[in-house]
Amino acid sequence: MVKGGKAVAGRSGRPRVGEERLSRDAILQAALRIVDDEGLDAMTMRRLAATLGVNPMSIYHHLPNKAAVVAGLAELVFAELNNSTPPTGESWQEELLGAANAYRNALRAHPNLAFQVLADAAAVSDVVVVTVEPFYRALDRAGLAPRDIFEAVNTLIDFIHGFSLGEASVRAETFELAPDLVDRVSKLKPGQAPTLIRIVDELGADGLHYEFDDGFAIGLSVFVAGIAARFGL
Repeated sequence: MVKGGKAVAGRSGRPRVGEERLSRDAILQAALRIVDDEGLDAMTMRRLAATLGVNPMSIYHHLPNKAAVVAGLAELVFAELNNSTPPTGESWQEELLGAANAYRNALRAHPNLAFQVLADAAAVSDVVVVTVEPFYRALDRAGLAPRDIFEAVNTLIDFIHGFSLGEASVRAETFELAPDLVDRVSKLKPGQAPTLIRIVDELGADGLHYEFDDGFAIGLSVFVAGIAARFGL
């Protein structure tokens, strides 16, 4: 290009250095690192472009906005949980427990993303679509009717979501209930909540801590046992 008698270098149609390697997966992997390390608010399109060393406009070619990036992150984290074939030799109970634990572990591995996914109804719907197959398959193998499968899976997913939100807010292996609970119980009026008082006294301050792994395992075992009892399995 010539302007004012001087040759002016214009940008050709070729991508900048690094942009030729840009892909949707590379963008999402970089976005996930930012979200994991600093939270969702830190993940802007400009920050993402700077991390990748590319022009921000080149990202829009693959993902048009931040919402698309977040949806892509949910897909990236959870899509691999949708196994197309049942594990060999596993019972329906084992498959259901495995699916539930895998789903929880995916949320637990990315707590900053978990808050966004579980608070956004659209994102949750997208996640559920790509992850519920093992849940449906396990209960279908158990012999449940379609309506019962639908209701049971929704209830189980709700349990995992609620548990994961609590776990992500604490971000620790255990949750200490004492001394606050001991203090609250000590202030109860005589005869008020006698069972709670007895159990807290028996456990003592040292026993008033909640293990998330144990709590999740107990919740799942109750759920599976309830299905078996309800449908005579």
